[in-house]
Amino acid sequence: MGLCVIATNIVTESDYVMEKHIVDEIIACLPEGKTFFHYFKDRYALMLLAQAVAEGKSVAQLKQTPYARLLQKPIIQQHLASLGKGEVKREGLEAIWESDPFIFLLGLTTWGSEHKDHWYQTSRAGYNLVLQLNFSNQHDSQYQRLVSPQHNNVFNPYRLHPIAKEQPKGAMFRNTLAWARIDLDFEHDQALIEEVQSDWVREVRDMLPRLKWYEDDDRLERYDMDGRKRHVHQYFEQVMTPYMQFWDEAMLAATLHFIRNELGIKTVFYHSFETGATLKHCNPPRFLYTELPRRFCFEKTTEMPAFLQDNKIVKKALKKVSKPYWYQLKL
Repeated sequence: MGLCVIATNIVTESDYVMEKHIVDEIIACLPEGKTFFHYFKDRYALMLLAQAVAEGKSVAQLKQTPYARLLQKPIIQQHLASLGKGEVKREGLEAIWESDPFIFLLGLTTWGSEHKDHWYQTSRAGYNLVLQLNFSNQHDSQYQRLVSPQHNNVFNPYRLHPIAKEQPKGAMFRNTLAWARIDLDFEHDQALIEEVQSDWVREVRDMLPRLKWYEDDDRLERYDMDGRKRHVHQYFEQVMTPYMQFWDEAMLAATLHFIRNELGIKTVFYHSFETGATLKHCNPPRFLYTELPRRFCFEKTTEMPAFLQDNKIVKKALKKVSKPYWYQLKL
């Protein structure tokens, strides 16, 4: 509650612009140190339904909610079968766990500019809060052994992006798998997910076909890797394959969990492809702004986040979109 009160006052005084000191203060109010996030296939469905059922709901009641499609997931079907005709309850869903989940460490940073700079790809001037999904040693031990990188972030070549930065000697460093940028307004109890992105996945996917041009004993020093071709290929095929299959799902699940449980915000907006491309002056992968929000039961809405409604630059830009819409999720 203290975080929300402080941030609300600041946002009001700054005319609903997310200034850097606001984001810095939010980060300072949140837990420090190692914040683990565990993920396994379809865990997002368990997390969303756990929020929806609260103290308990029948299957019939859940079928009348936006989360009805999640009831068809095998992991949910198994749980419902064990309940018989009983109610679905939060504690039952939260107790479902895989024996060997993927482990990540969450990080926070900032992104943006005081001015409306197209390079930052924000919907309005100001700063975003960035949630990083960083690898744990579960990944990094295999990455170091097989790839033998000459430096950190070999697959995060854009050092100005909001990835984990180099730490003082001896401090823990984690490579960033993905990140989400968040704009928010405590006064209206709303957050906007501006972006979900992974440079790491894109670089791995782009480099995989290039390996066929190298002999088995060639080293990949030109790409800052000392690992041999067969070992790097093993990393791509065996280690990275599951991450590449669910990175977007894990990132959005972590983001919604963070927005609801750490920031206390219940209404979440997500760009449609058209509004995002127009307001942020970019051309992102379309599936991230179509398939992904629908998978998480976001619903289409013509309502835009309240903190953008009176923004003159936003209103002018949206004139280029014939039927602008967003996705919205009530947590």
